[in-house]
Amino acid sequence: MKPLSRRAVLRGIGCAIVLPSLEAMTRRAGAAVLATGHASAPKRMAFVFFPNGVNRTAWFPNAVGALGETTDLPSSLAPLAPFKNRLTVLSGLAHVNAEAQGDGPGDHARSAACFLTGAHPKKTAGGDITNGISIDQVIASRISGRTRFDSLEIGLEPGMTAGQCDSGYSCAYSANISWRTPHTPMAKEHDPRVLFERIFAAGPGSESAAAQAARIARRRSILDGAQQEAARLHDALGANDRRKLDEYLEGVRAIERRIELSERSASESPAEGLPPKPAGVPATWHEHARLMIDLMVLAFRTDSTRIATFMLANEGSNRPYPAIDVRDGHHDVSHHGASEDKLGKFAAINRHHTEQFAYLMQQLTSERDATGASLLDATMLVYGGAIGDGNRHDHRDLPVILAGGAPDDALDNGLGAAHGSFRALRADTPLCDLYLSLARRMGVSLERFGDSRGALAL
Repeated sequence: MKPLSRRAVLRGIGCAIVLPSLEAMTRRAGAAVLATGHASAPKRMAFVFFPNGVNRTAWFPNAVGALGETTDLPSSLAPLAPFKNRLTVLSGLAHVNAEAQGDGPGDHARSAACFLTGAHPKKTAGGDITNGISIDQVIASRISGRTRFDSLEIGLEPGMTAGQCDSGYSCAYSANISWRTPHTPMAKEHDPRVLFERIFAAGPGSESAAAQAARIARRRSILDGAQQEAARLHDALGANDRRKLDEYLEGVRAIERRIELSERSASESPAEGLPPKPAGVPATWHEHARLMIDLMVLAFRTDSTRIATFMLANEGSNRPYPAIDVRDGHHDVSHHGASEDKLGKFAAINRHHTEQFAYLMQQLTSERDATGASLLDATMLVYGGAIGDGNRHDHRDLPVILAGGAPDDALDNGLGAAHGSFRALRADTPLCDLYLSLARRMGVSLERFGDSRGALAL
């Protein structure tokens, strides 16, 4: 068959089934791409945020060194054991611009606002919110136009742009980590149905809202209108590509069914203090997290975007986690006051969040591009938050993990890092030093970012 464009799609009624990476797409670029193998794979980056800090004893390893040799993973990081050679646990990082600096209380709002910007947000609950531009948006703006979406912003709790959420700070600060301008946070999506439909929208001529609602009500799949085109493409592909296409379309339909199941069982009341959930949000936080992770991986797999942010919860969230037998609010147990009971529950929540990050790493590992490399080989991940000890509301020695990239940069894509260890950096190393280094690895040359002093050696 003729070589396929990386942007090839299956056109349905009001939707575009974006295709995964196929061998037929590499042929389009000619023999030079085949000769360089994996080097042509697009580079990606994702930032996964969690709120309220950590139980430090259960998070940081007890000694620096290689993980699994001189240093073991503590309980909150135990779910990452299968990936210990693909990640680095960091300590010593700080965000001084999340500190009060004369503004008084409001550490939760400041920490989320500062997490990816490195900026000190203006204390206001009005319409004059002022922060900084986040590193994901800096990178996205420099590689704009290469994908359908310059970036994706995802979360498990609603995004907000108004109201007061923390000691005189706007809810915009607590509910958003991605900022397009100092005054404009990027709206994140927490409804799986909306995100799913967005990924498969067909553009200006897409199906109307009424037609979409009717299709969803009839439980019709977005794949229904593209069956004939899919069959024609299937017959023209080679054996490996046919298998990949079949697996991909089955995976898309499986995600769609999970969303439909959520919509049919959306009767559960939200946890106390949380807003009502959209119909597409699963009944449990765990399933919601997995579904949104799968959608993010789908966006990476189809090269719909190369930059993503994911908030496991808004900063200051007081969500309980009954699935792990923690019925007290997250924020409440983070203020443990050295209580053994609260410290145990706090560590359990930290571990539960880490389980979702481990799931993301697993999904990126299992998905392969046309050359056989895993998505994780060409994706850098940052997992963490901008509060260290939740009980003290400090912003030093932050819990941050760097993961992903090909081991020893075997793909020669500039993303590899010397993983597999716990690294204790010099105290109060700006977190922005890490961001400066990652931006450069994404091909974005920055002299400074936030309060950076210099790129962190990886």
